[in-house]
Amino acid sequence: MPRHGAPSLPVERARRRAPDVRRARRRLAVGLLGAGALAATLLTAVVTPAAPPPPDRGPGATSSDVAQLSRD
Repeated sequence: MPRHGAPSLPVERARRRAPDVRRARRRLAVGLLGAGALAATLLTAVVTPAAPPPPDRGPGATSSDVAQLSRD
């Protein structure tokens, strides 16, 4: 008969370790999520889109904040 306080089966030992494994997985997931968000933010700030300039403006021209009237 097993002594009190000592796990009698390997399953009981695995149950004790399960919260530690879950905690480690959660920390890893949070770390990867944070690293991905940081990488996405940096890429958005650094990389300029390769979209062509609008057809009604020359390259390098600044755009206006005022809406233009349609001449239809």
